[in-house]
Amino acid sequence: MKNSIRGWYRLYPVTGGIFLCVLMLVSFRYIYLQAITPPSGLLTIDRMNFTSINAAVDVKPSSRDLPDDWQKTAASVTQGQYQVTVNLDKKTSGLWGIYLPVLQMNARIYLNEILLGQTGETEQGDAYADPFARMNNPPFYFTLPDNLLQAGENRLTLQVQSAAASGLLGKIYLAEDTRLRPAFNKRYSALITSKTIITAAMLAIAVLMNVLWVLRRQDSVYGWYALMLYTWSAHNIFAMSIDVPFSMHTQNILSLLALGWFVVFMVKATHHYLGQQFPVREKIIFSLAFAGSMMIIFSEYLPWSLLLSHQIWSTFVLNIAGYALLDFTVKYRERDDLQNVLIIPAGFFMLIFGIHDWLLLMEILPRDGSRLLHFAAPVAVSVFGALLLERFAKTLERAESLNLELEQRVAEKHRQLEKNYQRLKQMEHKQLLTEERERFMKEIHDGVGGHLISMLSMVRSGKQDTELLVHAIESTLDDLRIMIDSLTPEDHDIPSLLGAMRARIEPQLESSGLKLHWQVSELPAVDDFGPHKALQVMRIVQEAITNVIRHAGAKNITIKAFAKDNKNVVIEISDDGKGILPDAKSGRGLGNMLHRAKEIGAVFDIKSDDTGTATSLTL
Repeated sequence: MKNSIRGWYRLYPVTGGIFLCVLMLVSFRYIYLQAITPPSGLLTIDRMNFTSINAAVDVKPSSRDLPDDWQKTAASVTQGQYQVTVNLDKKTSGLWGIYLPVLQMNARIYLNEILLGQTGETEQGDAYADPFARMNNPPFYFTLPDNLLQAGENRLTLQVQSAAASGLLGKIYLAEDTRLRPAFNKRYSALITSKTIITAAMLAIAVLMNVLWVLRRQDSVYGWYALMLYTWSAHNIFAMSIDVPFSMHTQNILSLLALGWFVVFMVKATHHYLGQQFPVREKIIFSLAFAGSMMIIFSEYLPWSLLLSHQIWSTFVLNIAGYALLDFTVKYRERDDLQNVLIIPAGFFMLIFGIHDWLLLMEILPRDGSRLLHFAAPVAVSVFGALLLERFAKTLERAESLNLELEQRVAEKHRQLEKNYQRLKQMEHKQLLTEERERFMKEIHDGVGGHLISMLSMVRSGKQDTELLVHAIESTLDDLRIMIDSLTPEDHDIPSLLGAMRARIEPQLESSGLKLHWQVSELPAVDDFGPHKALQVMRIVQEAITNVIRHAGAKNITIKAFAKDNKNVVIEISDDGKGILPDAKSGRGLGNMLHRAKEIGAVFDIKSDDTGTATSLTL
């Protein structure tokens, strides 16, 4: 059941596309015929006398019906003259014109022996040295001077020149300018102006696709499609009567080559768009295209004419284009990205108009008809361009979706990392608290605990030495203050710590007869200077001051704190006492200070002589 529904779903776009194609063809035929068909009631010249003026060609004068195709009536003629007598009942008044819808050869136009104008060059050996006439020449219009048309007989003469079997002259129209010029303008717009606009639009789209290919090199379908449009535009430019620095022969060859390579690039673009890989098939097509190109370029040295080469080349082009369109048609019902109702009309337009132009070239259809393939360009280019733009948009959408998904994943990972970081930070905080707790307990045990045990022993022993007991209590309080100061977050800089200590030691120094010299300046911050380092530094400083009070016999004590080399901080306690005795350097106090300095990564140094002692700590 699902397969049946899917089949009908696929069938509706096909039937709708075919119906739309038929509707567009009927509409195009009506509009195109309205544009190129002259209005009724004009003075029409549909038969003229023709005389060959080739000295080497013996062609008898004859009366020719128009349109006159030299491939059928004068295969060996390259120059000739058409004449006809136009009889008017009365002299014309107002502005008149002469309109030549189909003239595929160079010509001079005379009326009553007066030159009205010319198309191209008419000198032998110039433009007519080309092997075949162009099939995209524009219509021509000449204004007749006043009083040129007389009542009675008026002789119209066309001196023409073309390559052998290439000339073509259609019917000629005479009428008032106000009636005739609009017919010329409509045909010119349909055949030339529209082609120019289509070519300019294709070049603009080609540049756009080129930019898309530059932006997305990995998707080469944009590059192949741009090459398609460039070659098709080149074909149109060289096929039209546009002034380029090449001879007409060279323009014809370039136009043919561009048309052939257009379908070759179309095959490559089709394969890449559909994701198909046919390397052998593509090599065969490229080889045939290269061989055909050489045949066209060197056709003048081959035993057949360029016209025959053109017919062979065009047959190859038609078959390759048919293969590419067939490939698209087969995949149309299988792929969702091809469900565009205009794909079938675009393909049919190219195929039908291509067959029409091929029939013209093969002389199956009258040559006075114009080529139509370029009219398939707007639909085909728009449809395939829309598919590629949709493909590019979907690619951008996928990229944006992936970027959004990636951003969401990154945000989720960031949240996880943030969560893990917070958890780790909490663990570190807990670990720090545990370490600080253990350190604090150890400091209490070693410092305050030791003093309390000493005091308890003195009380239990019954010795009431008040001085020793007071000293023990003061030491205990000093230890407590030092530990409390080390835990204060805002006091973890050396000047603040030393300032807090100064307030406590100054009374003690005065009672000991010591004069304090304070030399503490602003200091740079010390890396990782937390409670532990602060406590060790204060204990070292306290021990050094205590040694001066107890053992130095000094009168002055100096406390310095300064920066060394803009990166180290030095704390120095010096006195003018008697120095340290040699046996005292191995005492327990100095050993404790050295141990504490090593624990915090500081350098402890002591210098002593008979002039005093200097203790320094470098952080």
